Amino acid sequence: MKNYKIYNILTKLIQILGKLYFNGKVIGKENIPLEGRVILAGNHVSNYDSYLLYSSTKRKIHIIAKIELLSSKFAFIFKRMHLIFVDRKKKNTIAKEQVINILNNDGLVAIFPEGTYHKEDILLPFKGGVISFATKTKSPIIPFAITGNFKFRGKPTITYGKPIYIDEIDGDKLKYLEDTIRKMLTK
Repeated sequence: MKNYKIYNILTKLIQILGKLYFNGKVIGKENIPLEGRVILAGNHVSNYDSYLLYSSTKRKIHIIAKIELLSSKFAFIFKRMHLIFVDRKKKNTIAKEQVINILNNDGLVAIFPEGTYHKEDILLPFKGGVISFATKTKSPIIPFAITGNFKFRGKPTITYGKPIYIDEIDGDKLKYLEDTIRKMLTK
């Protein structure tokens, strides 16, 4: 069993400091189930997106993150946040197993299907891992859209949509998810 004592302290600190500095807003958090397996998937606009994710639910969130964070001066903190580290240059068998294990144990995983963050107002093409995880674990996907900016008092907003059940979608499931998030960004 994982120890979440430091995680709980750090997420509370992130929420407080983020609220003071950014004054972010969460819309649609009632769409995140209080229990059970679920994947949060959306656009990635900043290194600070996690602040909005941690502010959205009291559930433990396991965010998929780039392995390069382990080389930063904040590596100690990142390790305690129960992030799932991936090396974007090679296959990540261990990370995939971690994600599947978390979901199969009714956990919550957050994924940025674009694979990297960018400041443009467009979506980059999605990577297929999110659909693979949802299919293998029969997890619903809660789409989210992050708008606004992360400047001082920039009021970034994260909006959550209704759950997407992959097995109920005919056609290109990844395109469906991408189109759903694109529509959420233009509202």
